[in-house]
Amino acid sequence: MLGNPHPEAPPKNELVEKDLFDKVLPEDTTARASLTRQQIEITNRRYQDDPFWSGPKGLEYGLLLGARPYQVANLYPDAGTSYFVGWFRLPKDSKLIIKGEYGHLRYFSYTAAVHMHGGQLGNGDFLVDEDIQPDPGSVNPYHPDNNRYATPRNYSLSVVNGTPPADRTANTLYTGGDGLDVPVHIAFRNYLPDVGFDGTGNAPLCVRHAYGLPKVTLEMDGRIISGEEMLEILHVEKKGQIPGSSANDWVGMVKNSWDPVNAPALPNKLEPFLFQRFWNTNYSALGGFILNPEKRVQTYNADPVGGLANNPDTVYMTSAVSLDHAKVFVIKGKMPRHQSTRHGEEHWEQDTQLRYWSATSGGTLPSGLGWATIYDEEMPLDDEGNFTIVMSWQEDRPKNARPECGVKWLDFGNGEGHFIGARNWVNVVYMRYQHMSPDWAESPANIPPPTEKDPFPQDARIMKEYYPKAKYMSKAEFEELGKNPNVTFDLPLDHHGES
Repeated sequence: MLGNPHPEAPPKNELVEKDLFDKVLPEDTTARASLTRQQIEITNRRYQDDPFWSGPKGLEYGLLLGARPYQVANLYPDAGTSYFVGWFRLPKDSKLIIKGEYGHLRYFSYTAAVHMHGGQLGNGDFLVDEDIQPDPGSVNPYHPDNNRYATPRNYSLSVVNGTPPADRTANTLYTGGDGLDVPVHIAFRNYLPDVGFDGTGNAPLCVRHAYGLPKVTLEMDGRIISGEEMLEILHVEKKGQIPGSSANDWVGMVKNSWDPVNAPALPNKLEPFLFQRFWNTNYSALGGFILNPEKRVQTYNADPVGGLANNPDTVYMTSAVSLDHAKVFVIKGKMPRHQSTRHGEEHWEQDTQLRYWSATSGGTLPSGLGWATIYDEEMPLDDEGNFTIVMSWQEDRPKNARPECGVKWLDFGNGEGHFIGARNWVNVVYMRYQHMSPDWAESPANIPPPTEKDPFPQDARIMKEYYPKAKYMSKAEFEELGKNPNVTFDLPLDHHGES
């Protein structure tokens, strides 16, 4: 973790007074929604036509009236995020310079995706907020010893061609390529802005004509180039990402599967392995149509190359779900210790297991759209720190699927998505475990990939009580549990003889 300790807490931004948090977030309530309608609308109005950055992109942005095609987030978004993507070609021996401010956010990062077969985007180089060194005279408010509202808070980054060297240069992002042949895809990810700020976490909502996006220039041949000349040299594009599968290919796999009604959602008898770590698009998504673990890993290698423009600083636990099995899908597990930033916290917690956690319902590969998200701070927990999520359609929501009963409801959404052949009763639920501590033994980052020698998933064995277990129930069955539902899950021994 890099940055300069700032022992004396500076005053908060004068535009975000403490009483704002007290009025909006009284102590007896849960945290606010991840992104309010006001934050979405203002963020979109400010940055929709930025000359370099495409965006904003996210679960809600693509649904706005007048949204650009590239604002549709078709690679499994989170409702609390605002993504800004740059597509460009970086000339040899030049570098992109990015100057910004550390946002008032739970998390932000820059990633340079690796180009994969079929137009997929996988794990590449990345820089995370706390590892970005501040400009001289500035403070990194993500350093654990610093105040979250510390000022000034400026930073500067360089983007250069090539792969990261063993002794990498600070504040430098490497494209993984070597020039103009392949376009560079950089994502500027912003998670969970503080109350009172737009989706970048920089500009307060109440300020007119504010601009919070990082500013981009090009250094080439001893010159600093900006404006139209820079855009022309970089061949800047505004385009969306290719989905994980074509509709025809996906529908064909469903029709030829072991269960065309429900696949790739697993049968009830396989419930203990409903959730599995995402490795790559082939093994984790297309491989879901192969029930035999040995055959699955022989067909698709479970290497951690990623895909779907994933954030390499995040581990995703995923499961396909079918309401044909039952109308209610119940998920339970232990909530990791996480940061809290939605009530005006000035300081970071010192003993956490990750920065951010969320659960989202979404479509299958041809769609990749997200339907609804719930995140860590709004999750009711029992005395042992366990959460209970009930996912269903609105009309099937049990009466006791509410926070007062210790349960958080997640909208099942529109099923597979909007394409010919889609099933409205099948979707995907995915959980984000973001920026995890290396000291967390049960972290999903410690799950080993299945191999031909050991093809069985080890997710439950590694994560133990943190593993998200799930079962199908009827609405009546869940309501019979009463005001304080205590859903129990029997997790059989896996092939290692450990639970």
